[in-house]
Amino acid sequence: MESIGIVRAKNNNKIFVEFTRESACGESCESCSAKCAESESELFEFPNTLSADIGDVVKIKTRDRSVLSYKFLVYGLPLILFMSTITISYYLMSKMFMKNIELISLIMGMISLIISYLIIKGIDHKFQKANKGDIFLEKM
Repeated sequence: MESIGIVRAKNNNKIFVEFTRESACGESCESCSAKCAESESELFEFPNTLSADIGDVVKIKTRDRSVLSYKFLVYGLPLILFMSTITISYYLMSKMFMKNIELISLIMGMISLIISYLIIKGIDHKFQKANKGDIFLEKM
């Protein structure tokens, strides 16, 4: 995955690069009623390993495998944990003939979302420290 951005600010050993978000629709944005075609810019912070100055054009490259695994972690883990927690708690409470099974299962599912948030936050913190070389910057 590649994106091209412009260095907008420089602070000590860090640069702030502005990227324009690409549309998720593909080529037929005119026929789409969603507002995703409107280009929005985002500012990201990177270490200045390129000795880039303000106004320089840079290209960011990421490994597709790491992007896909990170997306699964962010979207898949909470969904799987939420659904499995609701299913298991509903099944166990129905065997114990408890009342308000649906409400309690929902509350336990919400607790599982909080737990998955904490897990993702911990993994993200470790990922930032490790920086396995999954993101590459190069000057253009």
